[in-house]
Amino acid sequence: MPLSKKISAAANHRRVEQFIRDRIRSGAFKPGAPVPPECRLAEQFRLSRMTIRLALARLVHDGLITRHRGRGSFVAEPRLEHTKMFLSFEEEMRARGASPGIKLLAMRTEPAEGKVAENLGLTGGTPVSVLERLRLVDGQVVGYEIRYLPQPIGAALTQDEIENQPLVPAVRRILGKSRTRLSLRVTASAARRTEARLLGTKVGAPVLVREHTWHFDPEGPLQYGKSIFRGDRYQMSVDFLSAPQAQAEK
Repeated sequence: MPLSKKISAAANHRRVEQFIRDRIRSGAFKPGAPVPPECRLAEQFRLSRMTIRLALARLVHDGLITRHRGRGSFVAEPRLEHTKMFLSFEEEMRARGASPGIKLLAMRTEPAEGKVAENLGLTGGTPVSVLERLRLVDGQVVGYEIRYLPQPIGAALTQDEIENQPLVPAVRRILGKSRTRLSLRVTASAARRTEARLLGTKVGAPVLVREHTWHFDPEGPLQYGKSIFRGDRYQMSVDFLSAPQAQAEK
């Protein structure tokens, strides 16, 4: 295809894409509402169905719409954005006017092995407390978490902290101090069978995995775990500020 035609085709599908983006941003197309079908968009913009599909595919990629075979395209629920890593997920959701919740799935004691022992700085076989919980926002499940804590810390948690509260503030209460450091790794993955069932999504659906260790000074690492969030309902945004050159060289 000549370059001029490629540029023209790109401009055409961007025009359709921007039309739908603007309607979503303005609230004219609300979450869960159907997007006009391909045939109607093709007629409205006098473009081919293939060009319309390209525009819709970009909107799916950006998480703005979802497509369902035989049903059409729908406006996606907006992703929940976590921007302040030193606020718990629940604290940030409340600050945004949402209603976060926690559902306890299981609490048990088991020996620390492998990655758990390594991240908590424990000898293999040392007992740790394990919590499995669902994360909810406005009554909808958005994530699943599993947390490992040294057994003395786990034993000091209150029932309310176990069932309803983020764990970092609970550990701060137990220690009587607030100085913490966070080690965080974020990876993309696909939902396995159990994760898909808990998150109410399909096996193989995209998920965002946050693996982290909280360090308390001077005690060291006192919480390790991971949170698995639905890729269509959660995103992270972090701002970084560069240090002045002189400070960076210290």
